[in-house]
Amino acid sequence: MFRFSSILMMAAAIALMPADGSAGIKFPWQSKAKVRASAKVQTKEIARVERDVQRLESLLATAKTSTKLSQKSWKSVVSEATMLADRIYTNVKSATKEKAPVRDAEKLRTHVQNMKKEAERGDYRNTQRHAARALTVATRLDEWAG
Repeated sequence: MFRFSSILMMAAAIALMPADGSAGIKFPWQSKAKVRASAKVQTKEIARVERDVQRLESLLATAKTSTKLSQKSWKSVVSEATMLADRIYTNVKSATKEKAPVRDAEKLRTHVQNMKKEAERGDYRNTQRHAARALTVATRLDEWAG
Protein backbone atom coordinates (compact mmCIF):
# COMPACT_ATOMS: atom_id res chain seq x y z
CA MET A 1 0.00 0.00 0.00
CA PHE A 2 2.83 2.42 0.90
CA ARG A 3 4.61 1.61 -2.34
CA PHE A 4 1.48 2.28 -4.40
CA SER A 5 0.80 5.61 -2.70
CA SER A 6 4.39 6.81 -3.13
CA ILE A 7 4.30 5.92 -6.83
CA LEU A 8 1.00 7.74 -7.17
CA MET A 9 2.40 10.86 -5.45
CA MET A 10 5.48 10.88 -7.72
CA ALA A 11 3.30 10.56 -10.83
CA ALA A 12 1.13 13.45 -9.65
CA ALA A 13 4.20 15.60 -8.91
CA ILE A 14 5.61 14.97 -12.38
CA ALA A 15 2.26 15.65 -14.03
CA LEU A 16 1.74 18.92 -12.13
CA MET A 17 5.28 20.20 -12.72
CA PRO A 18 5.45 23.46 -14.76
CA ALA A 19 6.06 22.92 -18.48
CA ASP A 20 8.85 25.50 -18.72
CA GLY A 21 11.07 23.52 -16.36
CA SER A 22 11.25 26.27 -13.75
CA ALA A 23 11.09 23.67 -10.97
CA GLY A 24 14.77 22.94 -11.47
CA ILE A 25 14.34 19.35 -12.67
CA LYS A 26 15.47 18.76 -16.23
CA PHE A 27 14.15 15.74 -18.03
CA PRO A 28 15.58 14.52 -21.33
CA TRP A 29 12.36 15.26 -23.22
CA GLN A 30 12.42 18.91 -22.16
CA SER A 31 14.75 20.49 -24.71
CA LYS A 32 16.58 23.75 -24.24
CA ALA A 33 17.85 23.87 -27.83
CA LYS A 34 17.54 27.66 -28.21
CA VAL A 35 19.55 28.40 -25.09
CA ARG A 36 22.25 25.90 -25.98
CA ALA A 37 22.63 27.19 -29.53
CA SER A 38 23.14 30.81 -28.50
CA ALA A 39 25.58 29.83 -25.75
CA LYS A 40 27.63 27.74 -28.18
CA VAL A 41 27.90 30.55 -30.71
CA GLN A 42 29.10 32.99 -28.09
CA THR A 43 31.55 30.46 -26.70
CA LYS A 44 32.93 29.76 -30.18
CA GLU A 45 33.49 33.45 -30.83
CA ILE A 46 35.24 33.93 -27.51
CA ALA A 47 37.31 30.80 -28.13
CA ARG A 48 38.36 32.27 -31.49
CA VAL A 49 39.36 35.49 -29.77
CA GLU A 50 41.38 33.57 -27.19
CA ARG A 51 43.18 31.50 -29.84
CA ASP A 52 43.98 34.57 -31.96
CA VAL A 53 45.13 36.59 -28.95
CA GLN A 54 47.49 33.82 -27.91
CA ARG A 55 48.98 33.69 -31.40
CA LEU A 56 49.31 37.46 -31.42
CA GLU A 57 50.94 37.47 -27.99
CA SER A 58 53.66 35.14 -29.22
CA LEU A 59 54.27 37.35 -32.26
CA LEU A 60 54.37 40.49 -30.13
CA ALA A 61 56.75 38.90 -27.64
CA THR A 62 59.03 37.95 -30.51
CA ALA A 63 58.86 41.47 -31.95
CA LYS A 64 59.47 42.99 -28.54
CA THR A 65 62.56 40.97 -27.70
CA SER A 66 64.16 40.29 -31.10
CA THR A 67 66.60 42.92 -32.26
CA LYS A 68 68.24 41.13 -35.15
CA LEU A 69 65.41 40.33 -37.51
CA SER A 70 65.75 40.99 -41.20
CA GLN A 71 63.51 43.52 -42.89
CA LYS A 72 61.62 40.69 -44.60
CA SER A 73 61.03 39.00 -41.22
CA TRP A 74 59.80 42.25 -39.69
CA LYS A 75 57.33 42.72 -42.53
CA SER A 76 56.09 39.15 -42.16
CA VAL A 77 55.63 39.46 -38.40
CA VAL A 78 53.90 42.82 -38.70
CA SER A 79 51.54 41.74 -41.48
CA GLU A 80 50.45 38.66 -39.53
CA ALA A 81 50.02 40.75 -36.37
CA THR A 82 47.87 43.23 -38.29
CA MET A 83 45.67 40.46 -39.66
CA LEU A 84 45.24 38.93 -36.19
CA ALA A 85 44.49 42.29 -34.55
CA ASP A 86 41.79 43.06 -37.10
CA ARG A 87 40.25 39.61 -36.66
CA ILE A 88 40.36 39.94 -32.86
CA TYR A 89 38.60 43.30 -33.03
CA THR A 90 35.87 41.92 -35.27
CA ASN A 91 35.31 38.83 -33.12
CA VAL A 92 35.28 40.75 -29.83
CA LYS A 93 32.80 43.22 -31.22
CA SER A 94 30.46 40.42 -32.32
CA ALA A 95 30.97 38.32 -29.17
CA THR A 96 30.13 40.88 -26.51
CA LYS A 97 28.50 44.21 -25.88
CA GLU A 98 30.77 45.02 -22.93
CA LYS A 99 32.66 48.25 -23.42
CA ALA A 100 35.99 47.31 -21.83
CA PRO A 101 36.90 44.37 -24.12
CA VAL A 102 35.83 46.28 -27.23
CA ARG A 103 37.92 49.28 -26.13
CA ASP A 104 40.89 46.98 -25.48
CA ALA A 105 40.50 45.41 -28.92
CA GLU A 106 40.49 48.90 -30.46
CA LYS A 107 43.65 49.83 -28.54
CA LEU A 108 45.29 46.58 -29.60
CA ARG A 109 44.50 47.24 -33.24
CA THR A 110 45.80 50.82 -32.97
CA HIS A 111 49.10 49.73 -31.40
CA VAL A 112 49.59 47.04 -34.04
CA GLN A 113 48.87 49.54 -36.83
CA ASN A 114 51.41 51.96 -35.32
CA MET A 115 53.86 49.08 -35.04
CA LYS A 116 53.36 48.38 -38.75
CA LYS A 117 54.00 52.02 -39.67
CA GLU A 118 57.23 52.07 -37.69
CA ALA A 119 58.40 48.78 -39.21
CA GLU A 120 57.75 50.10 -42.72
CA ARG A 121 59.88 53.15 -41.90
CA GLY A 122 62.65 50.92 -40.62
CA ASP A 123 62.52 52.30 -37.05
CA TYR A 124 62.68 48.99 -35.21
CA ARG A 125 63.18 50.51 -31.77
CA ASN A 126 59.78 52.21 -31.92
CA THR A 127 58.37 49.04 -33.45
CA GLN A 128 59.45 47.20 -30.33
CA ARG A 129 57.89 49.87 -28.11
CA HIS A 130 54.54 49.55 -29.87
CA ALA A 131 54.83 45.76 -29.64
CA ALA A 132 55.32 46.04 -25.86
CA ARG A 133 52.28 48.28 -25.52
CA ALA A 134 50.19 45.99 -27.69
CA LEU A 135 51.34 43.02 -25.62
CA THR A 136 49.96 44.51 -22.41
CA VAL A 137 46.57 45.09 -24.06
CA ALA A 138 46.63 41.60 -25.57
CA THR A 139 47.24 40.14 -22.11
CA ARG A 140 44.12 41.89 -20.80
CA LEU A 141 42.08 40.51 -23.70
CA ASP A 142 43.50 37.03 -23.08
CA GLU A 143 42.40 37.22 -19.45
CA TRP A 144 38.92 38.34 -20.55
CA ALA A 145 38.57 35.53 -23.09
CA GLY A 146 40.03 32.84 -20.86
